[in-house]
Order: sequence, then C-alpha cells, then structure tokens
Amino acid sequence: MNSNEIQNDKIKSTLIKVEALQKEYEVLLQQYQEAMSTYVSDLQSISSNPCSNFNNNSTNISQDCYSKIWADQGCLTQAPNSDSDWAKSQTLSNLVNDSFLWATETDDNHRKGCYGDSTNYTTNTSPVFPNTNIFTALKGRTWWGTNKISESEASSIEDCQSMCANNDKCSGATFNPVKRYCWLREGNNGISAGQDSDYALIPKQTASLEVMQSLNKRLLELNQEISSELANINPEVETQTIENNKKQEELNKSYMQLLNQKIAMQKQLQEYYSIEQNENNESIFVTQQNVSLRFWVLITCLVLLFTIKKMLGTTSLPFSVIFWLIVLIILIILTYSLSSPAGFLMWFILIMSIFLMKTGNLPSV
Repeated sequence: MNSNEIQNDKIKSTLIKVEALQKEYEVLLQQYQEAMSTYVSDLQSISSNPCSNFNNNSTNISQDCYSKIWADQGCLTQAPNSDSDWAKSQTLSNLVNDSFLWATETDDNHRKGCYGDSTNYTTNTSPVFPNTNIFTALKGRTWWGTNKISESEASSIEDCQSMCANNDKCSGATFNPVKRYCWLREGNNGISAGQDSDYALIPKQTASLEVMQSLNKRLLELNQEISSELANINPEVETQTIENNKKQEELNKSYMQLLNQKIAMQKQLQEYYSIEQNENNESIFVTQQNVSLRFWVLITCLVLLFTIKKMLGTTSLPFSVIFWLIVLIILIILTYSLSSPAGFLMWFILIMSIFLMKTGNLPSV
C-alpha cells in the first residue's frame, strides 16, 4: 500500500469519526434545546404561581398565595389579610379548607363574605389546592450542596420534599427509600452520582439548569473533538477542505454561543441562591425587629406604671388609675400589632367607648 492510499484511508477513517461525532452532537443539541424550553416553561410556571414556594404544611402564607387560594375556591371578594395572627398560624391546607368553607356555606354571612353582592356561587364539590410541587426527583442521583442543614428519618419522597420546603435554607435534598432517610442541604455544588435507590430532590428550575449545564459541557467537548479531527485532514484535498472550513466556521459560531450560554447559566444559578439567601436574611431581620419592638413597648409601659406610682406616693393605686393605665397599655400594643379589619374595628370601638365615657354619655369608671 503506497503513501497516497494510506493517506486516503486515514482521511476516510477521520471522516467516519467526524460523522459519528456530528451525529452525537446533533442529538445532544436537540436535547439541549428541549432542556432550554423546559427551563423557560418551569420559570413561567413558578412565576405565575404565587404558591410555588409553599407546600400543604407550610405556614406564614403570603398574601398573593392566599388570594389565589381564595379565588380558586370561587370567592369573588378580596381575600382576608394574610398578616393576621390567625392566618399566619394556619397551614396552606387549612387555608384552602377554610376558604372552601366560605365558598360553600349557604348562610348570609359566608355568602356575603365570599361573593359580595353576586349570586354566582361556586359549584365545587371539593377544595381546590394550588400546585405546590416545585421539586424534581432524580433517581440514582444525590444532592449534597455545600453545607449540611439536617438529616432525619422520612417515610417517603413527599415527606423529604416537605422537610426541605419548610426550611428556608434548603436548596435540595437526598432521599433513600430503602434507608427511609432524608438529608437536607444548602448551597449548590451540582448533582452527583448515587446509589440506584438514591433520589436527588431539587427545585425544578435548578434541575433544568443542571441538565442544561451538563449538556452544554458535553457539546463544548464534542465541538473541540470535531474541530481537532477536521484539522487532521489533509489540506491538499481541495473540495474536502472547503467543506471542512464551512463546518469549522459553524462549529466556532456554535462554540461561542454555547460558551456564552454556559456563563449565563452559571450566573443564573448564583443569582438564584443569592436572592434566596437575601430573602431569608430579610425575613429573619424583620422577625427580630418585631419581637424587639414589642419587648420595648412592654418595658416602656412597665416603667410608666412604676413612675406614676412613685409620683402619687401611695402604696396602692386607685382603681381608676389602674383601669386607665391598662387601657393605655392595650391601645399602645394594639397600635403596633393590629393587621386585620376586625382588629381595627375593635380598636375603634374601644376608642369610641372611652370618648363616650369621658363625655358623660356612658357611665365612667
């Protein structure tokens, strides 16, 4: 076999390898485009669903989610205030059932409260629960994040998901149904291989981004492999050279697009966890401020009571003084604590009673 035949066989072998790599590239590129479409769809679904960050056992439901629950049952009026002490203490499931009760009870109070002046009542026979399944379960995979939060027994995937959803720091979890155990983690360190019985439980948008990153990485590798193989073909073959140059230009263009998308995906993941962490920190700060405010209001009232007692110079205060001090303390606390229309109504009634009492229209104390 002469040198030309050897060279031709080498070119044919290279072309066969390039063709195989290009077929794999085309298949992966199709999967990549589908994954991108899934990611966009997940983002749209989450952004349009204000209850996506809660599950049936979650408390402190947001106003937007409560409004959706209220409307889903058929109610036409404005949803109750989610900041009320009662609403904050209720689980999402309880709010759904309570809203359904308002929508289906036939007494005038419930009808007016749910439908206002409308007579177009719902015909739902069971409560409508919002779609709160924000997790994807990946079999044979694990999610260890960057830091440990907690770990405990769990009877099902749903229980493990619920544990993660109820923890503000949780970015994902690993569940093993054989061991009946759930590991909660924070931060993002990618999906890793696990046992056949393991499940990586992560938010859908995170799963979509992880899949896209994996496909993106392989596409970049294939791009480089194809470019390297094309460079080995004898440049003296003119027709083949022109075709190879076109392929190389397309690969270069595709490579830059994939590289830019890879950078964008990494940035999105970083922003996602940064925003999530900031929201958690703000929530903790607001809670601490509320507790601190109520504490200092109570201390102020006690100091005021002690000061008045010293000023009067008596061992025991008259009943009228004690009564009005109690009223004053209640008014101060209510001013900082009220959040529902019913609460403000009671506050107004109390003020009016005091006014009427002091003007002589009611018996004074």
